[in-house]
Amino acid sequence: MGQTANNPIRNGMQIGKIMEVLDSASMGVWRVTLREGKKPRESASPKMLELLGLEHDREYTEEFIYQTWVAGICPEAQESVNRSVAKMMEGKFDENTYRWNHPKWGIRYMRCGGVGYKDKDGNQILEGYHYDVTRYVAQHEQDQLIVNSLADSFGGLFYIDLLANHYTSYVNNMPHIARFIPKEGSLSAALENFANYMCNPDDRGLIRNFVDLATLNERLRHRDSISVQFRGTTIEYAEFAFIVCDRDTDGSVLHLVATLKNITAQKHEEQKMLAKLRENIEENKAKTVMLQNMTHEIRTPLNALYGFSQLLCMPDGSYTEDEKSEFYSYIYNSFNMLSMIVDDVLDLTDVEHGNYRVQMARFAINRVCRDAVQMAELRKQGRVRMYFTSEVTDDYQVESDSRRIQQILVNLLVNACKHTIQGEIHLHLSTTETPGHITLSVTDTGEGIPVGQSKEIFKRYKKANHLVQGSGLGLHICCTIAKKLGAEIKLDESYTNGARFLMIL
Repeated sequence: MGQTANNPIRNGMQIGKIMEVLDSASMGVWRVTLREGKKPRESASPKMLELLGLEHDREYTEEFIYQTWVAGICPEAQESVNRSVAKMMEGKFDENTYRWNHPKWGIRYMRCGGVGYKDKDGNQILEGYHYDVTRYVAQHEQDQLIVNSLADSFGGLFYIDLLANHYTSYVNNMPHIARFIPKEGSLSAALENFANYMCNPDDRGLIRNFVDLATLNERLRHRDSISVQFRGTTIEYAEFAFIVCDRDTDGSVLHLVATLKNITAQKHEEQKMLAKLRENIEENKAKTVMLQNMTHEIRTPLNALYGFSQLLCMPDGSYTEDEKSEFYSYIYNSFNMLSMIVDDVLDLTDVEHGNYRVQMARFAINRVCRDAVQMAELRKQGRVRMYFTSEVTDDYQVESDSRRIQQILVNLLVNACKHTIQGEIHLHLSTTETPGHITLSVTDTGEGIPVGQSKEIFKRYKKANHLVQGSGLGLHICCTIAKKLGAEIKLDESYTNGARFLMIL
C-alpha cells in the first residue's frame, strides 16, 4: 500500500513482514486517495477491513470502504477527526482516539494515526494505521474512577520508584503541597520539601526520621505499610503512609505508594471521645463518692427519725412539752432532709429518661419567691437571717412554670443554708440587672465557692465541700430545669463575700 520507487521498505518481502507484525498487533493499515473532482477512495489491509466490520475475503470498492469508515464516526467525534485529517494533509503526523460505531460490535474506541503527502500525479495521499483501543480506554476510565474515588479519601497519592529515586503524583488535592512538590520528580528532593514546608516545626524531626530512605527498607522488612501522624502547616492533623507495591528477590522494596490524608476531623472526634471517657471516669468516681455520702446522709435522718420517735413513745411524764416540741422539730427536719435526697434522685431519673415536664402559665412571681423562702427557712442554721426583696409589685406576673421556679429557688436557698453558718441569705428579684429579663439572685455570706470550681459545681455528683450534707445533684437539677424553661443559672464569680447564684428568666 502506498508504494513509491524511492522507498524500498514498501517493496517486496519487507512490506509482507511489516503487515504480519501489524496484523499480529491487531492493527489495520489504510491508504486514502483524494483526487480533485473524484470521490475519496480508501484501500485497506485485511485487518483494517475487519476493524471496519467488513469481510476481508470479499471484494469492496475503495469508495465503499471509505464511506463505511466515514459513516461509523460518531457525531461527537466528527470535529476531532476533521482536525486530525487536516493536519495530515499539511504533511504533519497526527494521531487521534475517537468513538466509532462498529456494525457488529457497537461503539468502540479507535486510535488512528497517519501522515499525508502528494503523489507524482498531484493526488493527496493519506497513509496510516487504525486499531481498536476500547479495552485500554475502558481500563483507563476504570483506573481514573479508582483514582477519583481515592481522591475523596486522600489529599495526596504518589507512586514511588525507589531504585530510580523518582515519584509520580496521581492525586494532589492540597494546593499548598503542589507549590513545593510538583507532579513528578526527584523523590529525595520531594521528601525534603515535605519535611521543610508541610509539617509543623515541632514535628519536622519526626517526619525526617519517617521519610529517611536509608532506613526505609529495614523498617519495612516485615511489614507492608508504615504510617505516621503529625501536625501540618495548612491542615491541623495529617497522616503520611508508605505502602509496599512489590519487592526484589532479597526482600528489598522496589516500588511504593505514598498516601497523605487529612485526619483533622478524625482527630477531633477522638479527642471528643477521650474527653467524654475522662468525664465518664470522673463522673463514675464522683458517683461512687455520692453514693457513699448518700448512704451516710440517708442513715443520719433515718436514725434521727427512729430515735426521736422512740423518745416520744416513752411514758407520759418522761419529757416536758418543750422537750417533746424539740423532738418533733428534729423529726420534721429529718423528714425534710430525707425527702430532699429522695426527690433529687427521682428528679434526676425523670430528666435522664425524658419524663420531666413543664407546664407554662402566668403567675405572680413575688408569691412564688416568698413561698420558696418559707420552705427553705427551716433549713437555715443558727441565727442566719433569710429574707426576700423585689423590684416589682405583688401583682407583677410572668409566664413560666411556677412549681419548677419554686423548686429551683428552694434548691438554691437550701444549698446556701448548708454553707452559711452566720450572716444572711438574701433572695432578690431584679428587672434591671439583666435588661429585658428577670434576674433572681440568691446571695449568702457563707464559705463561697473555691476558685476553679465555678463550672464543676453544676455537674452531676459534684460538691464544692464533701463535708457538707447533700447528694451533689441539686445544682445540676436546677440547671436542667432552667434549660427546659428557657432560663439560665450561673454563679456570679465577681461576688467574694460568700456565694451568689443567678437565675435569669
